[in-house]
Formats: sequence, C-alpha cells, structure tokens
Amino acid sequence: MKTRMLIGLVLALALAACAPAPTPTPMPTPVPPTATPVPPTATRVPPTATAVPPTATAVPTKTASEQCLTCHGNKDLAMKVGDESVPLFVNATAFAAGKHAKVECTACHTGINPVPPHNAKRTYGSWSRFSVRDTDTTKTRNYYTVTTDGCLKCHADAKYQAFLKSEHSTYKDTKNVPDGKPRQEIKKIGTDGKEYIIDENFVASDCERCHMGNTCATCHWKTQIKQKQAGNVLDLWTKYDAASDTTKGNLTEYAMDWTVNVATHEFLNAKALTSSNEVCQACHIGYIQGDKSVAALGIFGIGVRRHPQAQELQLSAQRGVHETQQICANCHKDLHEMVFKNSEHGARLGGKTQCTNCHADKAMKTATHKTVTCIGCHDAELTVQLDHGMVYPLALKHNLTESWPSHNLVKEVKCEKCHVAGNKVSAPDKVTPAKIH
Repeated sequence: MKTRMLIGLVLALALAACAPAPTPTPMPTPVPPTATPVPPTATRVPPTATAVPPTATAVPTKTASEQCLTCHGNKDLAMKVGDESVPLFVNATAFAAGKHAKVECTACHTGINPVPPHNAKRTYGSWSRFSVRDTDTTKTRNYYTVTTDGCLKCHADAKYQAFLKSEHSTYKDTKNVPDGKPRQEIKKIGTDGKEYIIDENFVASDCERCHMGNTCATCHWKTQIKQKQAGNVLDLWTKYDAASDTTKGNLTEYAMDWTVNVATHEFLNAKALTSSNEVCQACHIGYIQGDKSVAALGIFGIGVRRHPQAQELQLSAQRGVHETQQICANCHKDLHEMVFKNSEHGARLGGKTQCTNCHADKAMKTATHKTVTCIGCHDAELTVQLDHGMVYPLALKHNLTESWPSHNLVKEVKCEKCHVAGNKVSAPDKVTPAKIH
C-alpha cells in the first residue's frame, strides 16, 4: 500500500515537471517621473527652424514708387543747389489723387540709379526766370529731370509728336537762323563808317530761361507765376523812355517757381490752359522799344522786346478789335502744332489759324491783295516787308528786321503803309482807295 502511494506521488511530480509553465502576468516596472516625460525642447522643433520668417512671405515686394517714397516721403527732404534749397518731398496722398497716380516714378524719371543721389540727368532752366543759363548746373533751384521723350512714351498721339517740330519746341528765330544753323554775332560796317553788331550770339545758351526746348512740363507743370515788376504792363510801357533798354530790366519778366509743385506733382490739363492766358502771357509779354531803325545798315522797323502779344491784344480791345476774343486759345486751337504754316504768319498759306475762320466775309476779293496778310494791313504801328512772298508787319528783333505776328490791330487801315514811294513790297506808290474785301 505504501509502495503504491509512493509510486503515485513520483508519477505526479514527473507529470508536473513535463507540463508547460503558465505565463506569468508581467508587472509594470515603476519609472521615476523625471526619467520618462520628454522635455518640450527635445521633441518640438523650435519655431525658428521650421516657421518661415514674416519678411519672406507676409510682406509683398515694394513697387518702384513705394521705394522712392521711402526717402521722398520725408517732408524735410531737400537738396542744396548752390546757396538755394530744393524741396524733394513728394506727398504720397496728393500724388495718388493726381492723373499719374498709377504710373511708376521710374517710368518718367528714367535712368535713375537706385542709390542716392541717383545720378539723374537734370536740365536747368526752361520757362523759369528764377533760373540762370542752362549751362550753369549749380546755381538754380529750377530744373527738370523728365523730358518730352519720357512723356511721349505714353502720350503717343500724332499731335504730341508734332510738338517736337513746332515753334514752341524749337524756339524758332532765337538760337537758330531760319535754315537751322546757330545764330552768330555778325559785325558790319555801316555807310557811316561805324561798326555795328547785327544778329546776336547765343552761345551763352540762356534761351532756355524762357524757351521750353524739350519739356512738356514748361506749360503743363503747375507752378507759381509772379510778375517781377508790379503794375499794368501797358502803363509801364509809357512810364519809361521808349528808347531805353536799361531802365526796363524787369519790366515784363515773370518769376516762375517750379519747386512749389514738387510735393503734389500736379499738371495743368487742356481745359486749364485754354480757359486762361496765365501761362501764355508769361512768355508772350514784352514791350515795343520805339524806332530802332539803323539807316546806315539799311535796317528799318520798330524795336520789339520779347513777345508782347498779350499787351497788343489788350491794346486792340481798347480800339474795339477783339474785345471778347481775349483768350489765346480762341484762335490758336492747335498749340502742339504751332508751326509756321499753322500760325498767324501762314494765314494766307492755308494755315489753320486764319482771320477768315471768324471773318469769312473779309476774305480778299481782289487778286492784287491776295499776298497781303490781314495783320499786314491792320497792324496799328509797324511798317511792312515781304516774307515768303507775303506782306507782313516787320519789327527789329535780334538786331535784324523780322516779320512780326502783330496782335496790335485797328479796324481802319492806312493804305500809305504800303503805297508810298520806295516801299519794300513792290506796291505802286499811287492808288485809288477801293474796297478790297
């Protein structure tokens, strides 16, 4: 019995040893808190490593104008030219309200070096009596950096292209003689044995102090215009000795300050320019100097200083001529194309500006007077000469006898202006007065 019990126990132990052991349930090993949480700096990528800097994507690239305004938007920005200060501040708000608001600065101001002082080409003078000669680039605050060439890139109409050939652009009879060659001072001995200087030497290049040359801004740039000598010019004409040039110095000069408009960059449109004579008379103002004839040289005529059409027009009105036609643009409708043929000079040559545009009933009816211009007869003071086969009033300018586009008119005419012995227009010296138109 004991033996059987012993054998059973041995077998039970053997079976227990051969059976697979049960898988124990693992117990988690506790880890101290400081050992397992990963610090934020170890798992999160720093913002500087992955986030794109705001300057790279958030801010758009500045336009050329915005870059210019970085400096020129400073109200105190100015440049010293000689002993004068030139304002360079551009008011962004005012400029945005103008007609060129959508045009980049560099579209007009070409060839600008982005690094100040830019090396911009500056042209001094032009329609500014504050200015000195155009060859002096150091002593005037009036200059421009945009020429007509820049304007024509956008304003490409034929009439603007024609401007470059107009008398307003080429300043006819000033720097050049009619064949286009530069004027030169000419010395000549008169019949009295004395030496005279005829014509004038313009090598000093001060014509641009008044004449526009190659810039549309001469007329279209809004500027301050001030008569340097106060008073009615008609009254001033008679105040001084008619033969004196020295006492008349600033008689009809206008001071024009371009710099007052730099901040706003305002331009005068056609309506502004054609509804007032303010801009026109700033150049077309002058005086008659009395008889400047030089018999010893065979030069005869009335001396004219500058271009006194504005005053002549006023004198005409006092005589009942053109009392209401006092605006230049009433007759001169093609100022961009003011060439000889289209001016009052060429009225009888089929030009656009003709007296008969308004006075159709006054057209010449006789063949003998078809070469006589209206102003040839109706000018109040000047004598006449032949020019291109036409009879015009003459005046002395540049110490030469030249045709004059007179606006100093009268209704009644004197036939003896032409019909006298020794006249220069080949008219018979004796005539019977008759109606010619």
